[in-house]
This record gives sequence, structure tokens and C-alpha cells, in this order.
Amino acid sequence: MKLEKLKLIIKLSKLIMKKNKLKVLFLTCLMTTSFITAFSTEAHPRWILPSHFTVSKQGGDWISFDVSASHSTFNFDKAPDSETARVMMPDGRELEPNNVTRGQRRSIFDFYFSEEGTHKVHVNQHPKYYTRYQAGHRDTLKTVEANKANRNQLLPDRARNVYTEVNYTRAESYITVGKPSTKVMEISGEYLEMVPLTHPADIVEGQPVTLQFFFYGKPQAGVKIDITREGTMYRNRQEQINLVSDKDGKITFTPYIAGRYLLKSNYIGNINNNSMYDKANVSVHFTFEVLLK
Repeated sequence: MKLEKLKLIIKLSKLIMKKNKLKVLFLTCLMTTSFITAFSTEAHPRWILPSHFTVSKQGGDWISFDVSASHSTFNFDKAPDSETARVMMPDGRELEPNNVTRGQRRSIFDFYFSEEGTHKVHVNQHPKYYTRYQAGHRDTLKTVEANKANRNQLLPDRARNVYTEVNYTRAESYITVGKPSTKVMEISGEYLEMVPLTHPADIVEGQPVTLQFFFYGKPQAGVKIDITREGTMYRNRQEQINLVSDKDGKITFTPYIAGRYLLKSNYIGNINNNSMYDKANVSVHFTFEVLLK
């Protein structure tokens, strides 16, 4: 009789342990799913795609823009917010676009371009702050969404190797009406920025293109860049161009086929004496057109 009771107690103990493990597993999966869902758009490179890159019509014309976030080039996947969409006019002032709409796989907006010169159109991400630290006997790497100013209240007492990183992405393109201009290419001195030394309206197949990258206002070496032409779904090879900026922050490449291209660049660097973060993980995604010769 005692043996039967002992077997029953062991069976019940195993059942309780199994339920607790399932509960922990469920909570872990729930937290992981929430984290993935919250940051799925940020994990996908966002880009902007104009219907046209130049306007030659007398009196101006409408241009439509698609905005999406996807790992493939110009294939709609996840629709980011386009509330930050702005059109920088040739004289430097910024205007909001028209008809901003967010769908399931892309956002869209329009703008009527009539002022002569080159405009910059951008949909920049809001800065995101992530604090990373190690904890526990196994030094497990963990992450909380917090900046340096508010991270202490979220960190455990024995958190080690703590640092905060800011993530920021610029998605941009250029539209030229009539004669090209360069005012909109001036840098702000924040995050990662790209200056097209070859004017976007003058990019032609078979001719070299030079771009320059700046990190917090200074030319930056070591920026990783990849450039891909549209239509990757309809060819066997990506035909991606991989480059790294030189000591002056410059890259030079030659596109041999006309069409629309997406440039993705990224740099991770330490930041000193900043009250919000210790490191910057920053990107520029630039859409441009290569003209027929």
C-alpha cells in the first residue's frame, strides 16, 4: 500500500514539473513572439521607390512613392509607418507629402513637383534604443528597449557589460525637376549620411558613380555597402555589388545595366559622451535610377 502511494506521489510530482516546464516554455515563446512582432519591421530593410526620378513636364507633375520593408529588392513585404515622410525642396525647406496611406505590405504617398532643382524625399525611422547586458551564471546576453537615461530601472542588480545602442535608418531618394541642384545634399551631422558626389540625375550605365559617407559629420571608413538592381525575382543571381568605404568615406562603382537600384549601407560605431547611447547602429538606404547611355 505504501509503495502504491509512493508511486502515486512520484507520478503527481512529475506531472506538476511537466506543467511548470510547459508554462515556462509557453511564457518564453510568448515573449519571443512579442519581441519578434514588435521589431519585425525594423529587422527588414526599409526603402522608398518613386514612380519617376525626373520631371520634365511644363508646370510640373505628380510622382507616387511606395515604401516597404523587405529583404528582397523592391518586393513589398511589410508596410512601415510613413508619418515621417518629407520632401526637401531645392532651397532646403521641408514639406509633407499628400495622400499618405498605409496598407498591409506597403505605404504610399504622392507629391506634386513643380519647383526647379533637385529634391530629397526621405522616410526616416524614429531612433530606437536597445540596452544589452549579460546576466546569470552563464552570462546570457539579454536586451531591453531602453536608453541610458531610463535603463537602470529595467536592469537586474547584477547586470554586467551594459551598453546602449541606438538604431536609425534613413530611406531616401532624389527627384530632379529641370536643372539639377545640390542644396539638399548638405549633411546634418547626425547618424550615418550619404552624399552623392555623382549627381543622382547624372547616373548613366557604363559610367563610374562616386558616393561619400559621413558618420556624425565626418567622412567614415569601413561603411559596408551592397547595391542591387531591381528584378532579382526574375534572374538566377542577385548580381549584388559589395563595397566598403575608403579612408575618405568614399566608394566608386560602375553600373553596367540601366534600371532602378537599391543601395543599403550600414555602420556600427562607438559614441563618446552621449547621454542616451554608447553605440550607433545606423544605415542609409538609397534608391536611384541608372539611365540608358
